[in-house]
Amino acid sequence: MAMKIKYAAYVAGSIDGKIAKNSLSGSNWTSKEDRKFFQKSLKFYDAVIIGHNTFNTYKKSLVKRNTIVLTSKASGFKTNGSVVFFNSKKENLRKFLANRKYKSVAILGGPSVYNFCLENKMLDELFVTIEPCVFTAGVPMFAGKLFKKYDFSLESVKRLNKKGTILLKYKYGN
Repeated sequence: MAMKIKYAAYVAGSIDGKIAKNSLSGSNWTSKEDRKFFQKSLKFYDAVIIGHNTFNTYKKSLVKRNTIVLTSKASGFKTNGSVVFFNSKKENLRKFLANRKYKSVAILGGPSVYNFCLENKMLDELFVTIEPCVFTAGVPMFAGKLFKKYDFSLESVKRLNKKGTILLKYKYGN
C-alpha cells in the first residue's frame, strides 16, 4: 500500500483575503515574523509545489530545494536540476509525487495552485498568516472557476507580533 503524502499549504494574506498586489508582485509586504515562521517551516518538507508566476518571483531561493512548478507550458514534465516543470493536465501529479517517495509536500501558491490542490484532495493542512492591512484589490487566496464550499477546522491561533499579525492553522475536513 502506498504511503500517504502529507500536504500543507502556506499563504499570507491581508484582512480582506488578498495575497499580493498582482501575479508578479510577491509577498515582500508580510511581517518579518511571518517570513521567519515560513522559512523555519519549509525545512520539514521534502518538496514544494508552486505556480509558474510565484516561481519566477522567488526563483533564487527555490532552485535550492525540490520544487514542482505547475505550468500549462510543459508538455508533461521537464526536470531542470531540483526543479520540475509539471503540466497537471497531461500528467498525474499525485502519482509523480508518490513515485519520488515524498512524505511531505508544501504548497506555496498562487491561487490556481491552492485551488488545484484543494480540488484534488492534496491539502491536509492550511497555514494562513493574516497581516493587519487591507489591499481593496489584488490577488485572492483561491481562484476557483465554480463555487464550491470546502470545510476546514481551526487547529490553532497564534499572534506573531504586537502589530496584530495572526497565524491560523486549519485542518481540512472534520
